[in-house]
Amino acid sequence: MTPKNAAAVSLGRKGGKARALSLTPEQRSEAARKAVEARWAKADKLIDEIKERSKKLEKRAVARLRKTKKGS
Repeated sequence: MTPKNAAAVSLGRKGGKARALSLTPEQRSEAARKAVEARWAKADKLIDEIKERSKKLEKRAVARLRKTKKGS
């Protein structure tokens, strides 16, 4: 593992706080709003994937059930 630059590490610790202090309240609000929208978009995508998989599983289950009823 390569040694880390102490100055870079020190600045890295200040990163988020220093950036927040340099932004106006409107800019912070905008950044927070974008972050929330990104999180919700990700959640919506996951929900859509789950619904799609559920539909596929339901179709398989119905097909198997019909197949077993024909064999009875």
